[in-house]
Amino acid sequence: MLAELWKEQQLEGYLSYFKREKKSFTLSRLIFGVIITFLFLIIILMTGKNLLYIATPVAFFVGYKYAYFNLMMSRRKMDLMNAFLFPEFLQSFMALLSSSGNVYQTLKQSVTYTSEPLKSELEKLVLKIEDGNKRNDYLTFAEYISSSEAYMIMDMIYQFSEFGVKKEALQELDLYIQNLQENKIDDLIVSKMGAMDNFGMIPILIALFLTGGFAGVVFMFFMGDLTGALNVMP
Repeated sequence: MLAELWKEQQLEGYLSYFKREKKSFTLSRLIFGVIITFLFLIIILMTGKNLLYIATPVAFFVGYKYAYFNLMMSRRKMDLMNAFLFPEFLQSFMALLSSSGNVYQTLKQSVTYTSEPLKSELEKLVLKIEDGNKRNDYLTFAEYISSSEAYMIMDMIYQFSEFGVKKEALQELDLYIQNLQENKIDDLIVSKMGAMDNFGMIPILIALFLTGGFAGVVFMFFMGDLTGALNVMP
Protein backbone atom coordinates (compact mmCIF):
# COMPACT_ATOMS: atom_id res chain seq x y z
CA MET A 1 0.00 0.00 0.00
CA LEU A 2 2.81 2.42 0.86
CA ALA A 3 4.53 1.74 -2.47
CA GLU A 4 1.30 2.46 -4.36
CA LEU A 5 0.76 5.62 -2.33
CA TRP A 6 4.25 6.82 -3.23
CA LYS A 7 4.25 5.94 -6.95
CA GLU A 8 0.55 6.64 -7.72
CA GLN A 9 0.59 4.27 -10.67
CA GLN A 10 -3.19 3.75 -10.51
CA LEU A 11 -4.14 7.43 -10.51
CA GLU A 12 -5.57 7.51 -14.04
CA GLY A 13 -7.56 4.34 -13.39
CA TYR A 14 -9.01 5.70 -10.14
CA LEU A 15 -10.01 8.98 -11.75
CA SER A 16 -11.70 7.13 -14.61
CA TYR A 17 -13.51 4.78 -12.22
CA PHE A 18 -14.93 7.64 -10.12
CA LYS A 19 -15.44 9.84 -13.21
CA ARG A 20 -13.33 12.69 -11.83
CA GLU A 21 -11.37 15.18 -13.87
CA LYS A 22 -7.64 15.34 -13.23
CA LYS A 23 -7.71 19.14 -13.05
CA SER A 24 -10.28 19.22 -10.23
CA PHE A 25 -8.49 16.41 -8.41
CA THR A 26 -5.17 18.28 -8.58
CA LEU A 27 -6.90 21.36 -7.20
CA SER A 28 -8.27 19.37 -4.28
CA ARG A 29 -4.77 18.03 -3.59
CA LEU A 30 -3.37 21.54 -3.43
CA ILE A 31 -6.16 22.62 -1.10
CA PHE A 32 -5.46 19.69 1.24
CA GLY A 33 -1.76 20.55 1.16
CA VAL A 34 -2.43 24.20 2.06
CA ILE A 35 -4.82 23.25 4.88
CA ILE A 36 -2.38 20.80 6.49
CA THR A 37 0.45 23.31 6.11
CA PHE A 38 -1.66 26.06 7.71
CA LEU A 39 -2.52 23.81 10.68
CA PHE A 40 1.13 22.87 11.03
CA LEU A 41 2.17 26.53 11.09
CA ILE A 42 -0.40 27.25 13.80
CA ILE A 43 1.11 24.44 15.91
CA ILE A 44 4.57 25.96 15.44
CA LEU A 45 3.36 29.39 16.52
CA MET A 46 1.60 27.95 19.56
CA THR A 47 4.61 25.89 20.67
CA GLY A 48 7.26 28.42 19.72
CA LYS A 49 9.43 25.70 18.16
CA ASN A 50 10.78 27.76 15.28
CA LEU A 51 13.07 24.98 14.11
CA LEU A 52 9.98 23.05 13.03
CA TYR A 53 9.61 25.48 10.13
CA ILE A 54 12.06 23.30 8.22
CA ALA A 55 9.41 20.54 8.23
CA THR A 56 6.81 22.75 6.50
CA PRO A 57 7.37 21.11 3.07
CA VAL A 58 6.74 17.72 4.70
CA ALA A 59 3.40 18.96 6.04
CA PHE A 60 2.38 20.15 2.57
CA PHE A 61 3.47 16.82 1.07
CA VAL A 62 1.34 14.88 3.58
CA GLY A 63 -1.72 16.97 2.70
CA TYR A 64 -0.99 16.62 -1.00
CA LYS A 65 -0.77 12.83 -0.71
CA TYR A 66 -3.90 12.56 1.44
CA ALA A 67 -6.19 13.16 -1.54
CA TYR A 68 -4.70 10.21 -3.39
CA PHE A 69 -4.81 8.07 -0.25
CA ASN A 70 -8.51 8.86 0.12
CA LEU A 71 -9.11 8.00 -3.55
CA MET A 72 -7.19 4.74 -3.22
CA MET A 73 -9.08 3.64 -0.11
CA SER A 74 -12.44 4.57 -1.66
CA ARG A 75 -11.66 2.34 -4.66
CA ARG A 76 -10.64 -0.53 -2.41
CA LYS A 77 -13.81 -0.13 -0.39
CA MET A 78 -15.94 -0.14 -3.55
CA ASP A 79 -14.14 -3.22 -4.91
CA LEU A 80 -14.62 -5.05 -1.65
CA MET A 81 -18.32 -4.19 -1.48
CA ASN A 82 -18.96 -5.15 -5.10
CA ALA A 83 -17.02 -8.39 -4.67
CA PHE A 84 -19.70 -9.53 -2.24
CA LEU A 85 -22.71 -7.76 -3.73
CA PHE A 86 -22.09 -9.37 -7.13
CA PRO A 87 -22.58 -12.99 -5.93
CA GLU A 88 -25.68 -11.88 -4.01
CA PHE A 89 -27.06 -10.27 -7.16
CA LEU A 90 -26.32 -13.44 -9.11
CA GLN A 91 -28.17 -15.58 -6.60
CA SER A 92 -31.24 -13.36 -6.92
CA PHE A 93 -30.87 -13.38 -10.69
CA MET A 94 -30.71 -17.17 -10.85
CA ALA A 95 -33.74 -17.61 -8.58
CA LEU A 96 -35.82 -15.20 -10.68
CA LEU A 97 -34.57 -16.51 -14.02
CA SER A 98 -35.81 -20.01 -13.31
CA SER A 99 -39.36 -18.68 -13.07
CA SER A 100 -39.40 -15.97 -15.75
CA GLY A 101 -36.97 -17.35 -18.33
CA ASN A 102 -36.41 -13.84 -19.71
CA VAL A 103 -33.04 -12.20 -19.05
CA TYR A 104 -34.22 -8.59 -19.39
CA GLN A 105 -37.20 -9.07 -17.07
CA THR A 106 -35.02 -10.96 -14.60
CA LEU A 107 -32.41 -8.19 -14.52
CA LYS A 108 -35.13 -5.62 -14.04
CA GLN A 109 -36.64 -7.57 -11.15
CA SER A 110 -33.19 -8.14 -9.63
CA VAL A 111 -32.75 -4.40 -9.10
CA THR A 112 -35.15 -4.60 -6.14
CA TYR A 113 -32.98 -7.21 -4.41
CA THR A 114 -29.63 -5.54 -5.09
CA SER A 115 -27.93 -3.13 -2.68
CA GLU A 116 -25.95 0.00 -3.46
CA PRO A 117 -23.53 0.77 -5.01
CA LEU A 118 -24.14 -2.16 -7.39
CA LYS A 119 -27.83 -1.33 -7.67
CA SER A 120 -27.18 1.93 -9.53
CA GLU A 121 -24.98 0.18 -12.10
CA LEU A 122 -27.57 -2.55 -12.58
CA GLU A 123 -30.24 0.08 -13.23
CA LYS A 124 -27.97 1.61 -15.88
CA LEU A 125 -27.58 -1.79 -17.52
CA VAL A 126 -31.35 -2.32 -17.61
CA LEU A 127 -31.88 1.09 -19.23
CA LYS A 128 -29.22 0.34 -21.85
CA ILE A 129 -30.83 -3.00 -22.68
CA GLU A 130 -34.13 -1.21 -23.28
CA ASP A 131 -32.39 0.73 -26.06
CA GLY A 132 -30.83 -2.40 -27.52
CA ASN A 133 -29.39 -5.67 -26.27
CA LYS A 134 -25.64 -5.18 -26.75
CA ARG A 135 -22.83 -7.36 -25.44
CA ASN A 136 -20.65 -4.34 -24.63
CA ASP A 137 -23.23 -3.10 -22.12
CA TYR A 138 -23.01 -6.37 -20.21
CA LEU A 139 -19.22 -6.20 -20.26
CA THR A 140 -19.29 -2.57 -19.06
CA PHE A 141 -21.24 -3.77 -16.05
CA ALA A 142 -18.61 -6.48 -15.54
CA GLU A 143 -15.86 -3.86 -15.80
CA TYR A 144 -17.45 -1.99 -12.92
CA ILE A 145 -17.26 -5.17 -10.82
CA SER A 146 -13.57 -5.37 -11.78
CA SER A 147 -13.06 -9.13 -11.64
CA SER A 148 -12.30 -11.79 -14.23
CA GLU A 149 -15.26 -13.87 -13.04
CA ALA A 150 -17.64 -10.99 -13.72
CA TYR A 151 -16.63 -10.80 -17.39
CA MET A 152 -17.26 -14.50 -17.95
CA ILE A 153 -20.58 -14.54 -16.09
CA MET A 154 -21.98 -11.42 -17.73
CA ASP A 155 -20.97 -12.72 -21.15
CA MET A 156 -22.84 -15.93 -20.38
CA ILE A 157 -25.91 -13.95 -19.30
CA TYR A 158 -25.73 -12.05 -22.58
CA GLN A 159 -25.66 -15.38 -24.43
CA PHE A 160 -28.79 -16.41 -22.53
CA SER A 161 -30.51 -13.20 -23.65
CA GLU A 162 -29.65 -13.83 -27.30
CA PHE A 163 -29.97 -17.58 -27.69
CA GLY A 164 -32.21 -18.60 -24.82
CA VAL A 165 -31.62 -20.25 -21.47
CA LYS A 166 -30.31 -23.80 -21.70
CA LYS A 167 -30.72 -26.10 -18.73
CA GLU A 168 -27.16 -27.46 -18.80
CA ALA A 169 -25.58 -24.00 -19.06
CA LEU A 170 -27.86 -22.73 -16.29
CA GLN A 171 -26.80 -25.53 -13.97
CA GLU A 172 -23.15 -24.88 -14.77
CA LEU A 173 -23.56 -21.17 -14.02
CA ASP A 174 -25.38 -21.92 -10.76
CA LEU A 175 -22.54 -24.17 -9.59
CA TYR A 176 -19.97 -21.56 -10.56
CA ILE A 177 -21.83 -18.88 -8.59
CA GLN A 178 -21.89 -21.08 -5.49
CA ASN A 179 -18.14 -21.60 -5.74
CA LEU A 180 -17.66 -17.87 -6.29
CA GLN A 181 -19.61 -17.09 -3.11
CA GLU A 182 -17.46 -19.49 -1.08
CA ASN A 183 -14.25 -18.03 -2.51
CA LYS A 184 -15.32 -14.48 -1.65
CA ILE A 185 -15.85 -15.47 1.97
CA ASP A 186 -12.28 -16.78 2.07
CA ASP A 187 -11.08 -13.59 0.36
CA LEU A 188 -12.84 -11.48 2.99
CA ILE A 189 -10.96 -13.23 5.79
CA VAL A 190 -7.63 -12.73 4.01
CA SER A 191 -8.50 -9.10 3.19
CA LYS A 192 -9.39 -8.30 6.80
CA MET A 193 -6.16 -9.84 8.05
CA GLY A 194 -4.15 -7.93 5.46
CA ALA A 195 -5.91 -4.67 6.33
CA MET A 196 -5.09 -5.18 10.01
CA ASP A 197 -1.43 -5.68 9.14
CA ASN A 198 -1.31 -2.62 6.85
CA PHE A 199 -3.07 -0.27 9.22
CA GLY A 200 -1.09 -1.66 12.14
CA MET A 201 2.06 -0.34 10.49
CA ILE A 202 0.73 3.21 10.14
CA PRO A 203 0.75 4.08 13.89
CA ILE A 204 4.24 2.54 14.15
CA LEU A 205 5.54 4.66 11.27
CA ILE A 206 3.92 7.80 12.68
CA ALA A 207 5.44 7.09 16.09
CA LEU A 208 8.87 6.57 14.56
CA PHE A 209 8.53 9.78 12.55
CA LEU A 210 7.49 11.82 15.59
CA THR A 211 10.19 10.24 17.77
CA GLY A 212 12.86 10.88 15.16
CA GLY A 213 11.66 14.44 14.65
CA PHE A 214 11.62 15.13 18.37
CA ALA A 215 15.11 13.65 18.78
CA GLY A 216 16.35 15.78 15.89
CA VAL A 217 14.90 18.96 17.38
CA VAL A 218 16.36 18.17 20.84
CA PHE A 219 19.74 17.45 19.27
CA MET A 220 19.69 20.76 17.38
CA PHE A 221 18.76 22.67 20.54
CA PHE A 222 21.52 20.87 22.44
CA MET A 223 24.08 21.68 19.78
CA GLY A 224 22.92 25.30 19.76
CA ASP A 225 23.40 25.58 23.55
CA LEU A 226 26.74 23.81 23.33
CA THR A 227 27.95 26.14 20.59
CA GLY A 228 26.82 29.15 22.58
CA ALA A 229 28.66 27.89 25.66
CA LEU A 230 31.84 27.36 23.68
CA ASN A 231 31.62 30.85 22.22
CA VAL A 232 31.50 32.52 25.63
CA MET A 233 34.47 30.56 26.94
CA PRO A 234 37.74 32.59 27.15
